[in-house]
Amino acid sequence: MRKSLVPLSLALVLAASTAEAARSPGAGPCRVDRTQYAALKQGMSYAQVRDRLGCGGRRVSHLTIGSEARATYSWRGHGTYGANLTLTFRNNRLTDKSQLGLSAD
Repeated sequence: MRKSLVPLSLALVLAASTAEAARSPGAGPCRVDRTQYAALKQGMSYAQVRDRLGCGGRRVSHLTIGSEARATYSWRGHGTYGANLTLTFRNNRLTDKSQLGLSAD
């Protein structure tokens, strides 16, 4: 039983270090503001959005039917308690965006 814990522990450490490396050096947790939200335009790819926001979002849902893929991602935001940004992508293109409580900075 102990042998099986070593690969699992190693996988968890690697996943945590990969997630940490995805952030910019010295930066705290990624939080989105209203200015960043306003800069997002329909048709942008997920990679373009991630680059614009400075980090990837948390995938909330994903569904593929035939050749159509839909995914929804969420980011924490600056602003009121619980401020957030939610984006929906269809075939890797931004189709819908919404925000709750984001401040200007």
